[in-house]
Amino acid sequence: WLKIPPRSQVTCLATALMMPFTVVVALITLLPVDLVVAELIKGISYGPVPLKSVDGASQLPADDWFCDEAVPLWGRSGRGDLRVMRELGANMVRLYGNNPEHDHTNFLDEALEEGLSVAVGMSDYPYYQMVPGSCVRDTDLNCFTQIKPLYAENLRKGFLRPDGTYHPALKYMNILNEADLKVPPGADTGGPEGPIGMARALISAFDAMLDAEAEAGVTGPLINFTATFSYAICSACSTFSGMPALGQMAQLDDAMHHPENYGYTPKHDITAAYKARFTHSFNTQNPATDLQHQFLDHYIARFPSTPVYIGEYHRAGANQVDDLGTIMSVAEQNPLFLG
Repeated sequence: WLKIPPRSQVTCLATALMMPFTVVVALITLLPVDLVVAELIKGISYGPVPLKSVDGASQLPADDWFCDEAVPLWGRSGRGDLRVMRELGANMVRLYGNNPEHDHTNFLDEALEEGLSVAVGMSDYPYYQMVPGSCVRDTDLNCFTQIKPLYAENLRKGFLRPDGTYHPALKYMNILNEADLKVPPGADTGGPEGPIGMARALISAFDAMLDAEAEAGVTGPLINFTATFSYAICSACSTFSGMPALGQMAQLDDAMHHPENYGYTPKHDITAAYKARFTHSFNTQNPATDLQHQFLDHYIARFPSTPVYIGEYHRAGANQVDDLGTIMSVAEQNPLFLG
């Protein structure tokens, strides 16, 4: 994935080119973790406002780009962004903003018609932007009560079909993007309570999504979940404290297996769901040549059966074509690395 504006903290070649979206190549699993079959995909991170300043991004009133209000952008009756994506060769679109009050059926239907799979995520709002009521501020990083009603609303408004199965276009749900940078703030660099709180937020949110599924009577093929971390070194994490992204993943893995050590009692068997339906992911701007020795060699030893992919990828200021070719070669040589 290549992240583009309006998320202003990440620079992007697309900004300079004034393009509304950019195509990159990735690999992703569409099956449960224990039945991994990697499928080459071409992914577009979709945020169709080429803002070029922090001030401009801060003034954007909403960023749910897969609701009906944005039909003039993605719909065939308007600019037809989904069709353009497909014509460019893409077969997956990733989204960030998510307002559960909006129905997302039409976007998912049109994506399916265009041959595009969809990867969605929970927005930052319930975690730390909701005032009052966020789980950072008001519930000690136990996010169950905040996340369950929102995900239940997502399920009712497009994520599920009338027969209780997931919409066939929907493939991934990101519990939270870069939790290590914001839930709580500075979780990577403070004391040990930071990664513990971060992990509690993620496992409680995961449990809430499972509970929403159970109440909705979800059946049939299930989507996968992820929690995309930054490529920061987590010096506060209990292991891998000198390696990028690995400490965060290991902390979450431990919490999924031992939630009682993180001050949380799950309602569902999150350990079993984690083993069956979870894929690790991270964001990076590092060159492709860093990945094998900095991350993959250690990841494969620690997580020999759990796939991983890069959620946002570009090497700023570099030859994007050459670097992309290199990273795809790395993916081809590492079965657990999905791209």
